[in-house]
Amino acid sequence: MAYCKQQHGITPEEMYFNAKDELITIVPNFSLPTENATATCISGEFGPFQPNREAQVPLWLAHTLWKRKRCAIKPPAWMNVEHLDAVLGLERQDASAFQPLPFHYIEIAHFLFTSGTDGNLPQEVFGDELARIKDLVELVQKARMSKILQGLATLGGAITVKLNNLAAMEINAVRPFFLGSLDMFFQLQRIEESSIGGTQPGGSLAPSTQQQAPARQLRQGAVR
Repeated sequence: MAYCKQQHGITPEEMYFNAKDELITIVPNFSLPTENATATCISGEFGPFQPNREAQVPLWLAHTLWKRKRCAIKPPAWMNVEHLDAVLGLERQDASAFQPLPFHYIEIAHFLFTSGTDGNLPQEVFGDELARIKDLVELVQKARMSKILQGLATLGGAITVKLNNLAAMEINAVRPFFLGSLDMFFQLQRIEESSIGGTQPGGSLAPSTQQQAPARQLRQGAVR
C-alpha cells in the first residue's frame, strides 16, 4: 500500500474490514456436496463442512453462515475469563512488556460483541460470561494503552523504541506520533547540517556560481 500522508493513518473502518479475514472456529450443521466437502473462496479454501465437525473460517464467513442458521460460532481460545484475568494481571505487573494477543484482538472482540440480530450472537457465543469477558477485554485494552502512553512520555532524543506484541489498533493509535516525530527529527537534522556546512544565504549548500567582474585596469595616458 502506498504511503498516504494523513493525520490519523489507517481508519478504524479499514482496520475492522481487514480483521474480518481472521480465522475463527465454527461448528456447522450442514454438509457440502463438493469434493472433500470444502468451499473455495477468493481468499482460500475452507472446510470441510460436515455436521458437528469444527472448521476454521474467516469472521465474515462465520457471520454469514450464522445468520442463515447454518453454524454455531465458538469463542476464540483467548476470550475466556481465566486467560483474560491472567493477561490483565501480567499487563499491570510488568510495565515494560506487552502480553501476546491476536494482532486484531480489539476488532475481533468488537465484532463478536456487537454483531448479530437483536444481540443474539454475543449471548450464544459467550453465554453467562459475556458481561465479565467484555469488562476484561476493556480493562486489558486500557492497561495496554496506558503503558503505551507512559512509554511515549519518556522518549527523548534519537533512540530505538521496541514495542513487542502490539495489536493493529494500538499501532495505529501511535502511528501519527511517530510519523510526526520522524518528520521533525529530519527537519532539525537538515537545519543542523546547514549550520555546520556554512551555507549560502537561503540555505543552499551548493557553491556560488556567480562570476565576479574582472578588476578594471587603469592605464595612464602618455603626456605629449
